[in-house]
Amino acid sequence: MARLATFYDHINDISRQEGIPVLEALQRAKAMGIELVEISQNSVIGREDELGQELSFAGLEISTIPAYFDFGRDRDVEKQSTPVLEAARFLGASKVLVIPGFWDPSDSEEEKKRQLREMQEGVLRLSDLAEKYGVSLVMEEYDSETAPFSTAEGVRGFLDICPRLSCAFDSGNFRFAAQDELKAYELLKDRIGHVHLKDRAYEQRNEEDPKMAVDGVALYPAPVGFGDLKIEELISRLKQDGYDGVYTIEHYGSRRMLSYLEQSAAWVKARVG
Repeated sequence: MARLATFYDHINDISRQEGIPVLEALQRAKAMGIELVEISQNSVIGREDELGQELSFAGLEISTIPAYFDFGRDRDVEKQSTPVLEAARFLGASKVLVIPGFWDPSDSEEEKKRQLREMQEGVLRLSDLAEKYGVSLVMEEYDSETAPFSTAEGVRGFLDICPRLSCAFDSGNFRFAAQDELKAYELLKDRIGHVHLKDRAYEQRNEEDPKMAVDGVALYPAPVGFGDLKIEELISRLKQDGYDGVYTIEHYGSRRMLSYLEQSAAWVKARVG
């Protein structure tokens, strides 16, 4: 059965914007129907006990831990990944969202190709390690031109090399790469194991800053279902194809995070059941 999640970063934004404790922000999210949080390695490592108690008190679980690596330049996969895999097992997180590295703008084309091969090999080796911890790997199309996995084709390349890797389909990041989210879905649908629901608006709201797409279009945060992307059709296709996993609500950059989360959760719940 589909379950709703949001980012722990969003919980911290709610705490800061509303002037309430983090625990209260977590409890408010829980009351909206949020059951899990997605929390990056930077917020987890060294805080495992504290974080576990905090989430337990709020009645929430961790769905996924996004983790940054540098496999293109550092081949010691075990050293880089062991802390996050240990944390995932300790906290009961079933997935790690692997971000295997970034190119430097000054890198030559040959150097980029070399690093891409190393990143793919690193993810393959990480999947072996993760399996021993009972953790699965997912990868999203990351909204940065320095990521060799910023497009549907880029992610597909990693999926084809690593059979134990799944796609964390991010509804909003394809537009950053000037790609259509529904066409991207058709390319990746056979390997989707996690979903980020992110909408994008073409007009500014609440004086929020834009994310500039590669084609120069300004993309602004929006509650899910209230922006300009084809989110409803995407959810329909996911349901039709049998997806019943986690939907993580995302709107980084929002200046009204509590309001956005309330609108998003209600809209998504009405459609995923």
